Amino acid sequence: MNDILYRAAAYLLIIALGVFLKKVGFFHEQDFRTLAKILLNITLPCAIIYSFSKVDFQISLLTVTGLSLFVGILMMFIAFFTSRMTGKKGNIPFDILNLSGYNIGNFCLPFAQSFLEPLSLLGITLFDMGNAFYCNGGAKAVAEVFKNSIHMVPGTETATKTQLKNSLKTMGRALSRSTPFLVYFGMLIVLILRIPIPRLVLSVTQIGSNANAFTAMLMIGVGFKLNIKKDGISHVIRILFTRYAVTISFAAIAFFCLPFPLQIRQALVLAFLSPIASACPAYTDALEEDYELSSTINSISMLISIGLITAALIVML
Repeated sequence: MNDILYRAAAYLLIIALGVFLKKVGFFHEQDFRTLAKILLNITLPCAIIYSFSKVDFQISLLTVTGLSLFVGILMMFIAFFTSRMTGKKGNIPFDILNLSGYNIGNFCLPFAQSFLEPLSLLGITLFDMGNAFYCNGGAKAVAEVFKNSIHMVPGTETATKTQLKNSLKTMGRALSRSTPFLVYFGMLIVLILRIPIPRLVLSVTQIGSNANAFTAMLMIGVGFKLNIKKDGISHVIRILFTRYAVTISFAAIAFFCLPFPLQIRQALVLAFLSPIASACPAYTDALEEDYELSSTINSISMLISIGLITAALIVML
């Protein structure tokens, strides 16, 4: 237990270091994008390749990807119904974007690297394959449809359908340009066909994998934002309460009820307790919704998830 607490404290200190270095001017706003590029295109792909190389893959594990896709759709339905129930129909697009999606590669995987076995890492990466579909534009496409329907003028139904098609095309382009997703897909083929990975590649990816957690936590610190307007406090509380009430329930069901090996169930617990997807603020801004509110929710969810994942690791290990 001490090891888990010390590691969680170390992650918090690295995040705090990123916040501090940004405050004193060592890092600037644009440096967040630089760190994100390093993470998404170098250290995270290394972590994926190295973790995939350590397990004996079975086709049945692809059900984890299917589960992830199902959960993403379910979260969007929950966002829709909770917004309607509270009489906040205009919040439906924002809630769909900011309730669905999990920050796996930037947050969950670095945590898992430190504590879980290779099979668990595979489970998390397979979950992220499904997660990638709605984090890379799927949720935005659905949110855009609802936003257009709320403000629809009679006779503009065809334009709305065109916008949906354009949003789905955007998602396809995002996936085709997403280095982590392409590496997931490529490694899946390598494992299915049982193609051996050269030893030199494994040596290089091991080094990159070891740097992934530090890079991820430093990036989170540099991008950390807290800017809550008075009239947005209730919205922040509602989003976060709904999000974690649902995902904690999912985590409990996954661990105690699903017929997967223990390592996969542990992976699912960490995946479900992960923060809101890091791309949410950018997509919220693109949809001309409240970017600052989305960034604040995203940052607070990271702090909550650190506590929940630490507690879950103490219980499970």
